[in-house]
Amino acid sequence: MSTYREFRAQTKKKRRRRLFQRCALLLLIAALLGGSAWLVVQLAGGILTGDSSEPADESVALPQSTAQPDSSLPSGSEVIQSGLLTDGPVEKTINTFDPITPDRRMYALPENGQVDLSYFDDATFVGDSITTGWNSYRTQTGLPNARVVAEIGAQPPVNGVLWRRGKSDETYDPMQAIADTVPKKVYLMFGTNALVPEGQNVEDKFISDYAAFIDDLGTRIPGCEIYIQSILIPTAEGTASRPGLNAERINRVNDRLAALAFEKGCHYIDLQELLCSHGVLNWDIAQPDGIHIKPEAYRAWLNYLATHTAYNASATYLVSPYPESPTAADSTPAA
Repeated sequence: MSTYREFRAQTKKKRRRRLFQRCALLLLIAALLGGSAWLVVQLAGGILTGDSSEPADESVALPQSTAQPDSSLPSGSEVIQSGLLTDGPVEKTINTFDPITPDRRMYALPENGQVDLSYFDDATFVGDSITTGWNSYRTQTGLPNARVVAEIGAQPPVNGVLWRRGKSDETYDPMQAIADTVPKKVYLMFGTNALVPEGQNVEDKFISDYAAFIDDLGTRIPGCEIYIQSILIPTAEGTASRPGLNAERINRVNDRLAALAFEKGCHYIDLQELLCSHGVLNWDIAQPDGIHIKPEAYRAWLNYLATHTAYNASATYLVSPYPESPTAADSTPAA
């Protein structure tokens, strides 16, 4: 029979053995947890970086693109050299593009409220024989004090050209005459004379002269708002007498005038919408020659201009360009 001393020794030995086993188990669990954490970190890192140590399954056929690279697109090196991916300044690109197929209706001023006729007190109308109507029919136009610089046969004045005053032999500088009116707005209309001769070079020169004329206006009258008005399309009688003024050609040139207005920071007004609503000059306002318009057409023209202006905070509006917000009474639900 074991003595008490032997029993105590065996008990201590068993306790030490159980303590060792528990420590070993804890160390094993800690090792397993550490290994699992390392594996999770490695897997997560591979997913985020898109790196995989497993080879791709070559048995799966991947779709191949047959499209050829677009040579018109810049390469990566060209993009970097252009400064798009650098911290350098980027060149301003607004209003510098060259429209391939511009449509004048995309550039035309939309209806924008209605200004009081006092808006035109500091406006000057510049152009050819059609524009002279603002002076000839003062009592019918609605603008008895209109300021007009226009002559029969006139074209955009460039290179110091002089205009002949009416049917007299007197000549004057149209640019100086415009500047002398000290306008804040200038309404331009040219083309009926310039486009009588046929040929692409005629159109190109007309647009080039128009652009130079606008630049000159901006230099002489800084801050002046410039409105370019569309060329009107004659009736069949008018086109018959002047084949160069056919609808297809005028529409093409008006497209270029609209793009020019955008390029120069001017406003384009599509008068065809009103005065040529059926593709040519409206029969009820056309003069017998099919090119010029009757006195009553100027009043309608004026009303159209009054509803198609660039917003001006200092102008008096008869019809606000912005819809009125509902009043408190309107927003209060009925009892």
